[in-house]
Amino acid sequence: MLRVYSCIVHDHDYRLVIVAGVICLLACLTAFSILEQARSGTGRRAAWLALAAFVSGTGIWATHFIAMLAYQPDVPIAYEPVRTLESIAAAILITGAGWWVAVRGSAAAALAGGAIVGAGIATMHYLGMSAADVGGFILWDRGFVIASVLIGVVMSAVATAVNRRLRSAIPWRAALLFTVAICGLHFTAMAAAGIYPGPDRPIPSEMIGSGALTIAVVAMAAIILSISFAMVLFDRKLIRNSAEETKRIRAFADAAIEGLVVIDGERVVDANRSFLQLAGYADLAAMPDAAGDLFPDLDLCAAAVAADANVIECRLIGADGAEHDVEVLLRRLDWRGAERHVLAVRDIRERKEAAARIAHLAYHDALTGLPNRAVFGDHLGRAVDRAAEQDEPVAVLCIDLDGFKSVNDLHGHPAGDALLVEAAHRLRAVVRGDELVARLGGDEFAVVQHGGSQPTHAGLLSERIIGALRQPFDMGGQSMRISASIGVAVYPADAANPSDLIKNADMALYRAKAEGRGLTRFYEAAMDEALRQRRQLEADLSLAIGREQLKVHYQPLAELGSGRIIGFEALLRWDHPRLGPISPEMFIRLAEESGLILRLGEWVLREACTEAARWDSPLKLSVNLSPLQFLQEDLVGAVERVLAATGLPASRLELEVTEGLLIKDKGSAVATLERLKALGVQIAMDDFGTGYSSLTYLRMFPFDKVKIDQGFVRDMIDNPQALAIIRSVIGL
Repeated sequence: MLRVYSCIVHDHDYRLVIVAGVICLLACLTAFSILEQARSGTGRRAAWLALAAFVSGTGIWATHFIAMLAYQPDVPIAYEPVRTLESIAAAILITGAGWWVAVRGSAAAALAGGAIVGAGIATMHYLGMSAADVGGFILWDRGFVIASVLIGVVMSAVATAVNRRLRSAIPWRAALLFTVAICGLHFTAMAAAGIYPGPDRPIPSEMIGSGALTIAVVAMAAIILSISFAMVLFDRKLIRNSAEETKRIRAFADAAIEGLVVIDGERVVDANRSFLQLAGYADLAAMPDAAGDLFPDLDLCAAAVAADANVIECRLIGADGAEHDVEVLLRRLDWRGAERHVLAVRDIRERKEAAARIAHLAYHDALTGLPNRAVFGDHLGRAVDRAAEQDEPVAVLCIDLDGFKSVNDLHGHPAGDALLVEAAHRLRAVVRGDELVARLGGDEFAVVQHGGSQPTHAGLLSERIIGALRQPFDMGGQSMRISASIGVAVYPADAANPSDLIKNADMALYRAKAEGRGLTRFYEAAMDEALRQRRQLEADLSLAIGREQLKVHYQPLAELGSGRIIGFEALLRWDHPRLGPISPEMFIRLAEESGLILRLGEWVLREACTEAARWDSPLKLSVNLSPLQFLQEDLVGAVERVLAATGLPASRLELEVTEGLLIKDKGSAVATLERLKALGVQIAMDDFGTGYSSLTYLRMFPFDKVKIDQGFVRDMIDNPQALAIIRSVIGL
């Protein structure tokens, strides 16, 4: 290193050394700028590579000879013209080969190309030195020669690799490293040369002297570098402006939701990101060139072009070969100086799928996927019309799931929904041919059976349905059992039109449920009369509430030890003006099924409280509440208003509820009971020991009284087990 330093400081004119360094840096900047144009693939790569080779080669040559002019040995130096020209030619050709390798794209190619350029620097230097005619002779230090070549090769490779990795508008880092490679090689090589004086002899006249060489080198270097650098800056400015404009347009295009495709005749020119994603292509290069391969209906689209931007539907063939429904809008466009067509492509698959889903939901049950009531009615109407023409029967089977309500109450609506889905699946499995199964609502299903020997075929189908639905349902690890009741009516024997056919099948279903459930009943004419009577009784009950046909009887409640009367239980009775006394079990159930229970319950409460308020003794009044009364929004308010209107103290009123209330809706029921108790009213559980009796219900709410079912009380004398149960409950 000291030898190289000494060579630079003591054997060179530092002013010319600086000039050589500046010329070298400018040449390197220009060469790498030109190389960037070649790498960008603008379509003129060969021309850019040739210019890069020329600029870098002449720059290396100029740097060398300016540095040689700065060299001050003790002997005169001149240069042989032919060998001098050979050195500049070698610099241009070898560096050109190196640049050609470097722009291939990979990091390895950049390193290899840079090494070749370094070899070109070394070749130029030592060929140029061989052109020197000195007044003496030159002795070379082999170690420094090798070191100089290594410096040139390694640093050139590093500079080229850095230029590839850190691509920028002005490649300062790479240019500085390349300058170090050239200057490092030159001055290390000069340190390797020992020039010694020889016999005095004149310099041949054909040799180039230092003065002429200086003028030629500086002038040529300045002109070449100035013109080349100006050309590069101008071209890069144009390219940068064009790239920015293209980037801006591309950003706008890629921001569009619709896919955009530019076509030239039948050839795809460009497409935005939205279209590539829609079609399933990674980039434009992966897409087919022919627009017809993407849009088989493109000939149809030509009509839209002629009609000036009509929107039509076409098929788009994706990368995977799948067909997509798209909506296409076409317009003419001036694209890069030529007329093109732009296709705005909108994916309408989701819209079509949504329309299909809406259409499906309009005619199918959302939960089970079965046809709904509208489809059932339409299908039945067509079946009856066809049956009338062909003189064939049509059977309607109305199906109701027995025990479904209990599943909902005990396990919740999700379990009920899952059971309905599985029941629908089983019904689909048992129907045959053109038999249609539909869900009418809730747990009601229906089947239309056309033709066959009726009612035999309907009976066989009913057996299959009952058998299928009787099998256990596995709902999340829990086994549930239900049954099915079926009512059947046959056209034309039981009805002359679809609406009467459904009505009569429904009446037969009502009979099946009333007679024990899990049964099939066929319509009989007598059912009409039974239904008429039921509806008449329902109407009479509604009138009876306002006509004082209902009476409240008071059953005494006695203390077991003393026999003292401590209160009365209000019991409702109905003495029908035509039918006489109606069983409470019958008319209470009728009131619950018809919705009259809310009016009836409030009437009983008001009537009983009014009567109790007139008693001389402050005895307790017990009134039964139906679970359905807890469905009204203001039950607590209604009780409070009755107490206020009648003047009965809340402490004298006892409301009786059954455990069925807690089975249906535990949270809401307990909350309502707590609000009633907050009024000062006492709460009693009635008929404990029936149904789903569980001590859990006694824990849910602090009942003031538990009334044990009369079945246990009646049998306790003769049945030790009943007596034990009563004692246990009393003990609790």
